[in-house]
Amino acid sequence: MRLSTIKLAGFKSFVEPTKIPFPDQMTCVVGPNGCGKSNVIDAVRWVLGESSAKNLRGDAMTDVIFNGSTNRKPISQASVELLFDNTQGYLAGSLVDRNQVAIKRLVTREGESFYYLNGTKCRKRDITDIFLGTGLGPRSYAIIEQGMISRLIESKPQELRVFIEEAAGVSKYKERRRETETRLRSTKENLERLLDLRQELQTQLEKLTHQASQALAYREFKSQERKLKSQLAVLRWQQHQQKSDQAQQQIEALQSEISFYQQAHTGHDDVLGALKATLAQLNEQIQSAQQQEFQLSNQQTKFEQQKISQQQKKQALENLVVRDEDKLSQLKNKLTELAQHAEQQGSEFERASAAILQSEAQLEQLQAIVDELQAQDEELLAAWQQAQQRSHQFDKQYAQYHHQITSQQLQQTQISAQLADKNSELTNLKNQDLTAQLADLKQQIQQCKTLLANEKAQQQQCELRLKHQTEQWQAAQQKQQALKELLLNEQAQLAALGEVLAQNQGDLTDSLFQQLVVSDGFETRVEQALLHFSDAQVSQVANWQTQISLVWPSSEPVLAGYRAKALSHVIKSGIYPDLLDRILLLDDETQTPDLTDHYWLAAITPSGMLVGRNWSVSPFKDDAQSVLIKIRKIEQLTQSVAHNSELLAQSSLLVDELQKKVTDHTELLEQVKGRIHHYAQQDASAQTKHEMLTAQQQNWQSQFNRITLQCADLSEQLATINEALMVLQAQSDEHALQSDEYKQDAILAEQVYQNHKITINQQQLALSNARSVLHKQALTLENLKNAEQLLQQQHESILQQQQSLTQELNHAKQELANLSEPLEMLVMSIEEVLAAQIEIYEQKTQLQQQLVTQQQLLAEKEQSLQHSQKQLQALEKQLNEQELALQGSQLRANAALEPLSELNVKLVDVLADLPAHSTITKWQQLLNTVIDNITDLGAINLAAIEEFEQAKQRKQYLDEQYQDLVDALSTLEGAIGKIDRETKQLFKATFEQINRDLGDLFPKVFGGGQAYLELTSDDMLESGVTIMARPPGKKNSTIHLLSGGEKALTALSLVFSIFRLNPAPFCMLDEVDAPLDDANVGRFCRLVEEMSQTVQFIYISHNKVAMEMAGRLTGVTMAEPGVSRMVSVDIEQAVEMAKTI
Repeated sequence: MRLSTIKLAGFKSFVEPTKIPFPDQMTCVVGPNGCGKSNVIDAVRWVLGESSAKNLRGDAMTDVIFNGSTNRKPISQASVELLFDNTQGYLAGSLVDRNQVAIKRLVTREGESFYYLNGTKCRKRDITDIFLGTGLGPRSYAIIEQGMISRLIESKPQELRVFIEEAAGVSKYKERRRETETRLRSTKENLERLLDLRQELQTQLEKLTHQASQALAYREFKSQERKLKSQLAVLRWQQHQQKSDQAQQQIEALQSEISFYQQAHTGHDDVLGALKATLAQLNEQIQSAQQQEFQLSNQQTKFEQQKISQQQKKQALENLVVRDEDKLSQLKNKLTELAQHAEQQGSEFERASAAILQSEAQLEQLQAIVDELQAQDEELLAAWQQAQQRSHQFDKQYAQYHHQITSQQLQQTQISAQLADKNSELTNLKNQDLTAQLADLKQQIQQCKTLLANEKAQQQQCELRLKHQTEQWQAAQQKQQALKELLLNEQAQLAALGEVLAQNQGDLTDSLFQQLVVSDGFETRVEQALLHFSDAQVSQVANWQTQISLVWPSSEPVLAGYRAKALSHVIKSGIYPDLLDRILLLDDETQTPDLTDHYWLAAITPSGMLVGRNWSVSPFKDDAQSVLIKIRKIEQLTQSVAHNSELLAQSSLLVDELQKKVTDHTELLEQVKGRIHHYAQQDASAQTKHEMLTAQQQNWQSQFNRITLQCADLSEQLATINEALMVLQAQSDEHALQSDEYKQDAILAEQVYQNHKITINQQQLALSNARSVLHKQALTLENLKNAEQLLQQQHESILQQQQSLTQELNHAKQELANLSEPLEMLVMSIEEVLAAQIEIYEQKTQLQQQLVTQQQLLAEKEQSLQHSQKQLQALEKQLNEQELALQGSQLRANAALEPLSELNVKLVDVLADLPAHSTITKWQQLLNTVIDNITDLGAINLAAIEEFEQAKQRKQYLDEQYQDLVDALSTLEGAIGKIDRETKQLFKATFEQINRDLGDLFPKVFGGGQAYLELTSDDMLESGVTIMARPPGKKNSTIHLLSGGEKALTALSLVFSIFRLNPAPFCMLDEVDAPLDDANVGRFCRLVEEMSQTVQFIYISHNKVAMEMAGRLTGVTMAEPGVSRMVSVDIEQAVEMAKTI
């Protein structure tokens, strides 16, 4: 994986969107102090998750946002995006198939920070998880900033340990361990809470048991109450229904009487209707007369208005005639003035036309002169440009020759230096031999494979044994659970039977039934015989036995004659009355013994029928109600509970023993897996080292061959450059002489061209003046034409106005003549309308007299009708009262049925179950009794039954959860132990390997001496790491006594040792060569160049040697104060370009 590109926008001094590519293995970032080079390193550290503003050289995280400059305002956010080339699948997981991975971070002024992975918003943890174990991180050994080299050497043991852990890939194990510890603490807390919940739930179950029994009784009483309420409601409904039927009969009688009065009322209505029709007809005739009178009045008003209008119109026409005659006189005077002005405009137009013809002829002459001069100007300009071009071309060639000479001389120096370096590298390569190390690694790989095969075979055996033990343990657990359930069921049955017996028989201590033991199948018959002894105690039985023996004689000699056993024979043990000796035990229902001579004897059938000499008693209970059967069942259950309790204890011991065996085999299997993992890691490490050494051997051979070829190529290039220098020098001298001659020709051609240009400008100025004069004359002529057209238009307009006024005047005179006749006709029409109005008024007076007569007759009829209406209203009032009574009865009946809807009961069902002689009083008493029973129960928790079941289920669920948490706790503790073992192994192997590599690299860097790492304690999980270095010839007691340069080289040796073991995808160095002298810089550069074969290097430097080592130079400039910009140069392309020049 490689870092291919960095994209910055608004980050510190990079205010504009900036893209920095890194196509080469070695890229050097250069630039003056304060230009923003280190901001590139800060950007990478920030994207990888740095959360401390101090480590980014700021006080707050928002300080990374561009804060403005002299010419720019602050911006609101900053973002940095890293693009990684993942074509080799370096990143595992979901990113293994992606050729390019993009990681972006964005921060706003509000302090909000966002992370993006391939354009998708994600968490910071997702970013850090990607690079766990890769050596990359905000504070890893892959990013060495300014001053970090000295801090690395002088760091505390625990701080130095972090770098070793990152190289070992332990960081991901530590993260897993931290998460596991968090889950472990959470599991323990959940376990404590669960124990509290179980105790609380057990207390709740004890309370709910009693509440549930009360709730069942309450439900039974409520059911009775519901039934009685529904029947009581139906009884009340029947009562109200009878009252409704009586009211309905009275309503029907009133309706028949009202119907008679309504028929009589209809006759009066007919007479009144005829009178009202006559009155309506008279009213219509009066209204018609009034309407005609109104129309005549309107017509009179209309004629008066027309008369006034005609008179006004006549006056207006007379005024119009006078006004039009005045306007005609004014238009004639205006026509005379326009004719005089037109004659003056014609003479001025002729003079302007002659001046224009003269100016056009002068303009054509000047245009011909200018065209001729411009043609000559192009020829002179071409000659001057040609001379100047030849001069410039020779100057450019001379400069190129001079540049080529300088470049060849520089290349000659560089090739000589490279040739010396290559010869030195060949000498170093000849001293390296990796054959012995490869043989040792092959032997180590073979040993690891043998050990790995043995451990895998042992793992298979452990897994088979573990599987067998686990199956036995699970079977024992299932058996234990079955016994628990059986025991709980039997205990519940035993408690239920005991409670039933206690309710039915009270205290059974010393009772007759409690101490009797009866043969199976005879319990019911014994109870039937001892019906009156059910509550008897043992002491009472003894007294009764004495009393009975005095009354009844002995029955032993008598029973022998019946060939039947006494009922006392089925009593196995216990004290019983002698009464059982006098009861025969029959084997068949049809068997009927003759007891005529033995009145004190009796017999009992198999069904429990007790038969005497002249009496019999039917069975009083079945087997399910038998007390003796229940007692025998209690004894059986007691024995079974004791036996099952013993079996359960044995099963628990067996389960614990099997669980211990499973745990032991699991631990053994984990140990075997740990050894397999250890041997696999050793094998993988040896394989990796073998591959690395093989690659180094191949790389050594290829480097040796490549350097040999490069030496030969450099020697040939050096000879070619020497020959080219001689040829270029001769060509340069010759071009210098020719360049002087062409410069003189160019100066002469320029003078001729400038003189000719002045002449052209003079002629063009005269031409421009002539055109201006001609333009002014054309404008004058155009204005004269427009004025002439305007006069013509005004003349035509005045003629049209004169004609229009003449027509209007004639028309007005004609209208005046036509107005006289209509005025006379209007006067005659007004007189006719007045006569018609008088006639209509007389007709209206007669009709009004007839209307008064008819109204008097109508009043008499209405008075008679009101008397009959009063009688009808009295009957209707009675009808309304009866209807209200009916509605009241119906409403009360419906109200009585409302409890049925509330109780969700149908009327038909209640009527079917209602007894025939039931009464409201009796049913109300029964309902009150049930209500009193409910009240006696007190406060009832109706949800107790469901709560009891839910609590019981929840208790079972919590028990399962408790067991799961205990198992999870064991699993998490095992996982932490496994992580610790793997961490110790990885850290130890990594520490030893880095120590060996440090011992190899340090003498190469210093030319001798020694360096090594030490642990501060024996605990591989917590021990710190210290470093000790002694350069050649020194015996310092502590590393702090070394100089700054020596500390820097020691720190670089440690960092590169870590890179050898676990190379990060790239390494960023910020001016780490600053404290080194030239000799040490050379060693540093050779070491970096060697490591660049496997690691991408991005470093900041001011040293020329370090710059020359890079494959690409990336410059940071700050031309605008406070704003950084990038300039990139490919060294190889620059060299190739220099060669071509």
